[in-house]
Amino acid sequence: MTTDTLKITFGQADEHADAARDRLRKAEAGERGGEIEQDARFILNFEDFGEVERLMRTSNLTLLEAIVNDRPDSIRQTAAAVDRDYKEVHRNLKELESLGVVEFEDDGASKRPVLRGGAETVDISFSIGRGTVGGHSGASA
Repeated sequence: MTTDTLKITFGQADEHADAARDRLRKAEAGERGGEIEQDARFILNFEDFGEVERLMRTSNLTLLEAIVNDRPDSIRQTAAAVDRDYKEVHRNLKELESLGVVEFEDDGASKRPVLRGGAETVDISFSIGRGTVGGHSGASA
């Protein structure tokens, strides 16, 4: 993963915490490199299926694609890029902001939607396995 990629994961909080501790140990030992300098602002983990469902709506994924590919300067330009009503796009962008995926940069009277931390690309990864994931136990009753 490059440092300009927003990595969105599901059910991987423990793995991210372990990786962060490992990076800290390496940094304290004087090691350097991209893996050690990974910026936490480029990692977003969901633990709730409801958040994943909101993220994965076609309307939201289409907006993320437009933000990455078209780099619109405003919400209005974003709406034009996806050929949708401004109010609907604004509502969806605010939803993406509440999920922590999108941020807004003030550009005069306009707000420019950008990926979290100024990331340039998105990588979505979901791991579902044994144990507790998304508030649901993997074991049968």
